Amino acid sequence: MPNSELIQAEPVTPRRGRPFTRSNANATVNQQAHMGQTIFHPEAHDVGSDTLRASVDDDKQQRLKRITQSIIGLPTLPTVITQLISLIDNPKTSARNVAQLISTDQALTAKILKLANSAFYGFPREIATVDLAVVVLGFETVKNLGLSVSVLERFAGTDSDTGNFDRQKFWEHSIACGVAARLLATKLRYRVPGEAFAAGILHDIGRLILSQYFPDEFDKVLRLMHDEELYIGDAEERVLGVTHADIGGWLAERWNLPRQLEETICFHHAPGRLGRGNDLPSLIHLADFLCRRENIGDGGGHRLPKLDPAALRTFGIHEEPRAALKRIFGYGDELQHEMEKADAFTNIVRDEGESTDETSATHEPTAPHDVGAPAPTNDGAAGLSGATPGDGDGDT
Repeated sequence: MPNSELIQAEPVTPRRGRPFTRSNANATVNQQAHMGQTIFHPEAHDVGSDTLRASVDDDKQQRLKRITQSIIGLPTLPTVITQLISLIDNPKTSARNVAQLISTDQALTAKILKLANSAFYGFPREIATVDLAVVVLGFETVKNLGLSVSVLERFAGTDSDTGNFDRQKFWEHSIACGVAARLLATKLRYRVPGEAFAAGILHDIGRLILSQYFPDEFDKVLRLMHDEELYIGDAEERVLGVTHADIGGWLAERWNLPRQLEETICFHHAPGRLGRGNDLPSLIHLADFLCRRENIGDGGGHRLPKLDPAALRTFGIHEEPRAALKRIFGYGDELQHEMEKADAFTNIVRDEGESTDETSATHEPTAPHDVGAPAPTNDGAAGLSGATPGDGDGDT
């Protein structure tokens, strides 16, 4: 993209927000890092022809297929979660139907009740039964809460980090992005805050897949990102030919997640490419910037992605980009306050991680299980080592 097509804003220095965990994360997200200014990119129709974009997209799909076909043992969502998603998507489903399904999984039942009674939701009286949780929280919140918990548990306990990838800080950022998205949803009048929360937690799941299944290549990405002061997506393109957003979108499709979540994961750095119907990707795009500004966890290095003005216009923000970002960043104190109430979610990550450490310490090393590295290959390219609740969401 020619430099003349870029709109540059004054750099914004990250706040020194309160530490997210007792570990007091040291990563500094500096929008000025070394040479970086915030760069705004125009919408997709300003860049190239439709034919060229189609060709580029086809090439990327081929690269994505080449990489993902070598993944063996990809974790699947629990059956109860896939059934829950389908059940809630059925307009004839009742609250009793949903509660009965959740009750078949004792662990999920306990988690949902614990989270529903946490400070994060702040209900004045105890929610003692799943039936009440479904009615009080609403279908969408229960669905997205179950999905979020399942993903946190599925990946939080794995211990295949690369040397440069901090899984704990990754989850700090992801949970913060979920909290920020839920907060911005209320500020910008997005209709389903619970959906925004789940999308925030899942938006960077592609980075986790890369770190777990392609540790050597992802380590090269991170070294390149640091050595040449690149935005992580650019480093991923150079090493892998695809980005974590592409990988995450592929995973969401494999998991049969709702189309809205799949598109959000895939386009959270460029919501304008979707045209209409980009509300949720735009919300996560802005939430990501807010979390980086507040210096919570690791959002993928010091260099920020490009801010897509379409994300601002989606919510009727037509101010000059610098002023618009100041408006979004003005919610920083509220985000820090909400993060203090999100311990129930961070504890899931912490508990699963400690459980894995204890298991590793008491067992002899074994060959990789079904959640392991990609299959060995001699091909360097492929071997990238009833009452029904109202329409409300419950998150008010």
